[in-house]
Amino acid sequence: MSEIVDDDGGRSYRVRRQRRSVIVIVVVLLGLAGAFYYASTYFRATEPQAGPCTTEPVAVPLRTSDVSLNVYNATNRSGLASAASKTAIDRGFKVKKVGNDPKKATIKQTAQVRFGPEGEASAKLLLAHVPGAVGVNDKREGDTVDLVLGNKWKSFGPVPAVITPTQTLRPCPTITVTQ
Repeated sequence: MSEIVDDDGGRSYRVRRQRRSVIVIVVVLLGLAGAFYYASTYFRATEPQAGPCTTEPVAVPLRTSDVSLNVYNATNRSGLASAASKTAIDRGFKVKKVGNDPKKATIKQTAQVRFGPEGEASAKLLLAHVPGAVGVNDKREGDTVDLVLGNKWKSFGPVPAVITPTQTLRPCPTITVTQ
């Protein structure tokens, strides 16, 4: 039998083999680079976003069931505070006291909502239910607000849509250190 021998003494076989090895290595490296890129985009998407954040609790919308109020009548119409307090209870407010205005003020508007620093959010919610009412910060302690009915009082307004506070800062991620 005759033996086939390359003219270059087997050199072309080695060159083809080296080329094939280089191509395989390049393809494997490109595959690994693609896998690392995919993994890095996955982890970047789950990392906390950069930018300002707050460690304070994020505000939760106030509900009527969170608001305690006193309903006072500042007019000479009898039973006005009682009727208004029933409507307030129907809307979910917690009514503590019902009666005549202890300050005996003359209120020409629809109503006056009296509150202190702690009751500002409660007062805003109540004011949304009473169109034409005026808010008065009387620097009281606690979060209880007073609804003082004035001479122009007819009834509560329509139930407002739920107002959610806008979030300006996102919560900071919590870091747990274990030892």
